[in-house]
Amino acid sequence: MTKPIVVSGAGPVGLTAATILSSKGIPVIVLEKENQPSKEWRASTFHAGTLELLEEVGIAQSLVPKGIIADKVQYRDRQTGLYAEFDFNLIKDETNYPYRLQCPQSTYVKMLKEEFLDPADNVELLFNSELTSLEQDKDSVTIKVQTPEGERVIETPYLLAADGARSTTRKLLDYDFTGYTLEEKFLLVGTPANFHDYIPDIAYVNYVSDPEQFLFLLKVPGAWRLLFPVPSNMTDEEATSEENVQKQLQKALKTDDQFEVIEQMIYRVHQRVAEKFYKGRVVLMGDAAHVNSPMGGLGLNSGVHDAVDITRRIERIINEDNESTIQEELETYSDVRRKVALEYVKLISEKNTRLMKEKEPELRVQMQKDMHEEATNEDLARKWILRSSLISSVREQGIGKPPAFYIK
Repeated sequence: MTKPIVVSGAGPVGLTAATILSSKGIPVIVLEKENQPSKEWRASTFHAGTLELLEEVGIAQSLVPKGIIADKVQYRDRQTGLYAEFDFNLIKDETNYPYRLQCPQSTYVKMLKEEFLDPADNVELLFNSELTSLEQDKDSVTIKVQTPEGERVIETPYLLAADGARSTTRKLLDYDFTGYTLEEKFLLVGTPANFHDYIPDIAYVNYVSDPEQFLFLLKVPGAWRLLFPVPSNMTDEEATSEENVQKQLQKALKTDDQFEVIEQMIYRVHQRVAEKFYKGRVVLMGDAAHVNSPMGGLGLNSGVHDAVDITRRIERIINEDNESTIQEELETYSDVRRKVALEYVKLISEKNTRLMKEKEPELRVQMQKDMHEEATNEDLARKWILRSSLISSVREQGIGKPPAFYIK
């Protein structure tokens, strides 16, 4: 095969796929409608299961020094304080990464481009270039791309689409994106202030329950982040106003101090999954295939797993050069990754959300008690950590395994 594989979208998922393909000697063209790789910074957690997969091509080794190691995750109540803490050292004998790595996705994307893709001679990065149409037959996909120099027609063996929740590719395939959108919006605020000055025993990752307004507090290099819902009837301008942002930081940290704000972003939260993750030789990855609540730090990670899975399959398809292999591999990718999106990612994020926003007092207390018991029982805590870190999904569902692996 001499023609490059096209990857649409220069975010973390698309660039992961491009990096892996390039490392295997497979030529790649990356399309990005903006003038540079995605600078979005809202996702910031890399789980152990993800780092294990990225280790194989040297990505994890470059990424870990750029992040913060968070070996504990805390569940807190805004009024009563800490009620559960999971210590990731419980899995230190099962992985090289017994922690969550806290690192903004913008840092990850920048690293992939500068350290892996720019030096590669089999990668073409096309910025200010947007896919506008696609046609395919049994042998290839022909796409039209609007570039600064005009329209460009590209023929490719496979189109890997990581073009986000509003995916043009998914719409061109005419696939449903079923699910729901949460009523409230979310505001993410970053400050260089040290949250340990206000909550001395706080961990680097914290889920804070409150029936009126739950919180998510976490540390990334150079900042602490506060994520919280805002009412649907509040305008974006009101939510991001200096007065409201300071009020929310002060309320969360129980202080009258004023805070320097270095980043903020407001967005809607969705739980949606495409009806299928491929059609013909076009494959959906990441947010183009599934989006979910940030309560669990699973969206970025599951998208990276998509990229690892499909690139392993493409490498095998190329090596075997068998038409029947193509259909089997892509069908397996779609079935397995869709199952993970529904049975792991969706369930974990929804469980966290319910725990944090439950309004019925007795049920809220019971849920917190159950979480405490889970965290203090080593066997249960280990299972929780393996599942939340996506190690369990990799072990149980496999990543890029041949179709025969799934035949029971």
